This record gives sequence, structure tokens and C-alpha cells, in this order.
Amino acid sequence: MITYDRRAFAQAFLDAHPDAKHGYYYSEPYNDALRQHRQRLLDGLQELFGLKLEPNGVPNGQAALFMLFRATASSCVKITGPGEGFGEAGLIYRQLAETSAQQHVLGGLERITACNSRSRDAHLDVMESLIEVFLGDRAGVTCTSADLAAIGVDDTAVPKSSDYDLWEDY
Repeated sequence: MITYDRRAFAQAFLDAHPDAKHGYYYSEPYNDALRQHRQRLLDGLQELFGLKLEPNGVPNGQAALFMLFRATASSCVKITGPGEGFGEAGLIYRQLAETSAQQHVLGGLERITACNSRSRDAHLDVMESLIEVFLGDRAGVTCTSADLAAIGVDDTAVPKSSDYDLWEDY
């Protein structure tokens, strides 16, 4: 059973963001199923937390903070690095291995990946803190998979990639 706190709520918002790329493949049917699952989960969390993460859903007087929240989410889902989205990079690595630049390039790619990871964490920190502000005295609220199930949301119903041809639209 999963326990959802403010950070998990923020992550669910990112996962359901229209520009999110994490977890998607070259299969529109799979991507549609995953998008729908993520939206159902976010909708359930919004209901349980009693907070709609939309312009009219935040407390009065906090619209500017919601603009910051939304901008932070939009920025976060745009973080990318060289090679992300490559279906297969074997040829790149084979050709790189034949050069004197291999170690330098791989080291640079590792640093980019680490910086991107730290940036994603910082974005999530900002979003979590803003959710704390939006929730006010309910900031310590958590909910569980059982709470979601009680309102008809199955957080375990993630589409199985093995049920889809993930490369059909490649």
C-alpha cells in the first residue's frame, strides 16, 4: 500500500502534466492508457487532499502562487538531456568507443544527467512547499491506496507495457 504525502501529490501533478514524457513509449495506445491512469490518480488525490490544483482551486489570494506552481511544473517536465528519448543508443556508443573523446563525452553526459536529477528534485521541492501553503492547516494530511480505492481509484491499475506494442509508432 502506498502512502501519498504532499511530495507524492506534486509528483502526481507532474506525471499527469500534458507535456510529461517520463514513462511514455512510441505507442499511442499505451501512452493514452498511461495518461488516463495518471489523470485518474491525480483527480483522486485532489479529492482526498481537498485541493484542486487549478487556478480556481487554490485558496483566495494565492492565484499568483499557483501561477508559480504551474510554471515550476512546466519547467520541470521540460528538463531533458542528450540521448533522452533515444530508443536504442548502441550505435552511438560503438562509434564513440572508436574515438579518443569517449571518456570526456561520457563524463559530460553523466554530469548532465546528475544536474538534471538535482534540478528535478529542486522543482519538486518548490512544488511541495507551495502545496503546503495551499493546504494550510491541512498540510500534514496523507492518504493511502486504500483511501483512493474507497473513492473508486485503483492506483495499482498502471497499464502493463507488456500488453502493448511499444514500438508501433516508431
